[in-house]
Amino acid sequence: MARQAKLRKKTVGKSVYWFTKAGGDTYFGTVQDVPYKQARKLFAAHVQSLADEKKDNKGWRQTAGDLMDLFLEWIKKHRSSSTYTTRRIYCSRFGDFKVGTSKIADLPAAKVQASDLETFLDHLKDEGLETQTRLHAETSVRHCWNWATKHPSPTPYLPATFRPFSAVERTHVPRKALTEADLMTSAETESAFLCGEFDLDQFRRHGLEETVKRLGSDKLRRAGDFTEMLKCYYHTGSRTDELASCEVGDFLSRTCQVVLGTHKRSRTQRQPTIRHITLNPEAVEIFKRHCEGKSPSDRVFLNEEGRPWTVRNLAKRFERVKELAKTLKRPIRDDITIYDFRHLWISEAMMAGNDVVTVARMAGTSIAMIETVYGHFSNQHLQEAQERLDKARTRPQPNRGLTEGAGTSAHP
Repeated sequence: MARQAKLRKKTVGKSVYWFTKAGGDTYFGTVQDVPYKQARKLFAAHVQSLADEKKDNKGWRQTAGDLMDLFLEWIKKHRSSSTYTTRRIYCSRFGDFKVGTSKIADLPAAKVQASDLETFLDHLKDEGLETQTRLHAETSVRHCWNWATKHPSPTPYLPATFRPFSAVERTHVPRKALTEADLMTSAETESAFLCGEFDLDQFRRHGLEETVKRLGSDKLRRAGDFTEMLKCYYHTGSRTDELASCEVGDFLSRTCQVVLGTHKRSRTQRQPTIRHITLNPEAVEIFKRHCEGKSPSDRVFLNEEGRPWTVRNLAKRFERVKELAKTLKRPIRDDITIYDFRHLWISEAMMAGNDVVTVARMAGTSIAMIETVYGHFSNQHLQEAQERLDKARTRPQPNRGLTEGAGTSAHP
């Protein structure tokens, strides 16, 4: 704890001065010439100027570790738990990374340089971390220092013009175009629907294989709720978390759609848009059954225990579906996830001849993403162009050669 500033008297030679040690030795005139009341005013003004200077330059006095702690406190309060977890992991790793003999967390926040981030990212690459992981790390660090130039208002922790990482090249994650071999097959889709119907409680005592061997696949107890959720993913192309977080009040039965105010892109858009999920007749009936008797704030889809689904629990449940499919000798690949229903929906929507703008809007993503990852599935106009060329080639062509006696001289 810093000592409280005090106005004192100090003898220098034969004179006595008003004096304070706050901000370094400071004198306010002699006791003989300056009355105490005036000396107090001068002292108060001096202390206030020190406080203002400290406030204006607090970012320059803080360490990078202090700054990241403040940043993470703000993230925890104003952002989602997943965002907080990501920022905490990579800010902690950045703070523990050593530049020379010192940890970055121990350096002054305003002395961190572009080379520090570049060296850190190179270190992650040497560790074998994938490009997407390195991008998460880079984004977390950039977010922290950019945040410090805006918060708190009106006097931020760092000057508004301080951009130490502006010269660092962005980590580029190439988008991989899907192929038909990457998409779920109709047999895999049917396997997922079939195995999602079975009640998992019946396998707790003897396990999957033993229970199937004892009862046979025809006598297994069925529930069906999870299969209905999978069918909604299949029919809508929704992201995994969108149906998991969907509330009864988001379902509009008269217009056959789900309207989400909070979704993946709403957290990154400057002006968040509304996510519209279009439902076909089968999906509408499923939603009606799951919304019956619930309040508007209740989740539409609940797990076997009557609790809301999370993305993590959905992934675990789908892994059990794949395990059961293998036990029943049903076709399904190990790397298939719930998100593959979305890949399948977008790809088949493009194959059906829908334009890119419509598909992008229905899928709740950007046109650039659709064109890059799924655009090659929309080749109807290319097929039509090829057909026109084939027809043109089969039509009789006029003789383009020179007729005899045209007056041209032949080469010897």
